[in-house]
Formats: sequence, C-alpha cells, structure tokens
Amino acid sequence: MNLIRPNNPSRNGHFTLLFAYMMAEFAIIPIFEDSMILGVLSDLVYLLLIFYVVYSIRRNWLFGVNVLLFIMTITSDLVLMFNPESQLAMVILNFITCAFVISVIVSIVPFLLQNDSITLDGVLGGLCAYILIGGAFNTLYINVELLQPGSFNFGVHGEHPNLVQLYDLLFYYSFISLLTIGFGDILPMSHTAQALTVLEGVIGLFYVVFFISLLVGMHISARLSRGGQAGP
Repeated sequence: MNLIRPNNPSRNGHFTLLFAYMMAEFAIIPIFEDSMILGVLSDLVYLLLIFYVVYSIRRNWLFGVNVLLFIMTITSDLVLMFNPESQLAMVILNFITCAFVISVIVSIVPFLLQNDSITLDGVLGGLCAYILIGGAFNTLYINVELLQPGSFNFGVHGEHPNLVQLYDLLFYYSFISLLTIGFGDILPMSHTAQALTVLEGVIGLFYVVFFISLLVGMHISARLSRGGQAGP
C-alpha cells in the first residue's frame, strides 16, 4: 500500500520544483554572503519559481493580487540590484516581498486542502508553504533592525553587520525561531522583535500540527474509501 505517489509531471510537479530550488538555495547561500548582487539574482530566480507555482494553481481573484505584488517585488528587487547599499530600497523591497509571500501562502494552503489523497507533490507543497513562512518573517526582522537599530543583539556574530550580513544572520534567525530551536546566539531586544519572534514560533508550531493532522486525515479518508469500495 503506497499512499504517497508522485503527481503526473505533465500536469503537476510545480511544488517539487520549488522545493528542490529552496533546498538548493539553503546550500548555496554561503556562496552569496559577500555579494548583494548575487543574492538579489538568486532571489529573482526564487521569485520567478514562486510565481510559476502561483500561476499553476491559480483559481480565484487572489491570483490578480499575486500578479500585482509579484510585479512590484520584481521591480523593487531590480532597483535594489542597482542600489545595493540603499537601506530605503531594502525596506521597501522587504515590505512588498512579505506581502507577496503571504499572498502566496494564502493561495497554496487552500489549494492543498482541496486534495483528497496524499501525493508527493502535495506533501512538498506543504513544506514549501512552511519555508515561505520563515522567508516572510525574515523580511520583517530585517526591516525591524533597519528601522529600529539595536532591535537584535548579534552577540558572537558582531555588533554592526552590514546589509548582506544582516540578511544572512536574520535569515538564519528566522528559521531557528520557526523551528523553535533557539540557540541564543542572536537575541531579540526590542518589543517588536520579541513579539515577532513569539508570533513566528506559535505559527510554526501550529502549522506543523495542522499539516500533520491534514496528512493523517487524508490517510484515514483513503483507507475508509478503499474499505467502502471493497465491501458488498
């Protein structure tokens, strides 16, 4: 009995592609840690893949919102590429990117809820949404530090990271908080940073419970369905 099966690649597989790139980006981020331009290029590819997923699962009016926010995010990303040291461009880009990522998550989760069976692409779609949550909080953390310097204590990482280092450190911090690991090498000091950290931890825990419950429900539904078909 194999409940997890890959989708038809001619029709689906979009979540698998996005998840593969996400894992690859985690691996290659250290290569970009000293270059804002390479980091922005990587983000552009990432955004294009996210939009490909959104386009593939488009169903309602929210797709129009996704398109608008995608265009605004790409435009802001290009502006930052030519002004890599501009904090204003970074702040604007982060707010727009956060809004875009949230709209994508809101598009993905209902789409996954429509599935009546467990598929490999669906499971990876759930993981993509989880990773996108960490990405959204990353942009918020960066803006908090840029707008309220000193909101984070970077401890052993140094007191005054530049924009590139700030992105990398708070990317790491966001996912440590999402996973509720909390090594303590980076500390939220301002009330805003602390509130966002708590909120991310709560959302991360809730999402994991929700996602596992969804998979269990699909598993039980599939078994009951097969049992009913096998009966008289």
